[in-house]
Amino acid sequence: MNVPATTHNNVFDALFVRLLQPQGAFKAELRAAGYDPDRPQFSYPTSVLMATLDIAARHVYPELLREDAHRKLGQRFADRYLSTILGRLTRTVVLAMGVDKFLMQIPRIVPLSSTGVTVTARRAGPDEFRLVYTGEHQSPDFVAGALEGGARDSSIFGLSAQVVRRGPTEFELKVTGVGRR
Repeated sequence: MNVPATTHNNVFDALFVRLLQPQGAFKAELRAAGYDPDRPQFSYPTSVLMATLDIAARHVYPELLREDAHRKLGQRFADRYLSTILGRLTRTVVLAMGVDKFLMQIPRIVPLSSTGVTVTARRAGPDEFRLVYTGEHQSPDFVAGALEGGARDSSIFGLSAQVVRRGPTEFELKVTGVGRR
């Protein structure tokens, strides 16, 4: 059975309502794209997430290229998430288990906030992991930025995430700096 991809409201709530606090034309464009910050739904099609990311990129980082703006939004999302109770708990778990074990858990974590997306994780070297996202997905640049933002907050990992392959239903990230402390 082919399940349409959806993203649960926690992504929208954290990014748009609590972090970016859209007003005026920004808020109106989000509504036109299918997301009303004043009346959030439990989940949204991935197409709505992608449209809202593009709208946010234009409003928040108009001077940047789309990919760079998506990466910055991912970093800001991670910063905001890590300031929450759940984010602080996640940070503690990552520090306790180590980033390499955490990266291997991403295939189990992603389905908690998105449906119709699968992730595979593999170690590609002593300091490198590869993450492959398949299905309707978020912006690869947003995901890379969120990984980097989370690592930057921990101040011990120094991860770098590079998009090495893009496709309509799949993308691959090269994550380096995994073994550094």
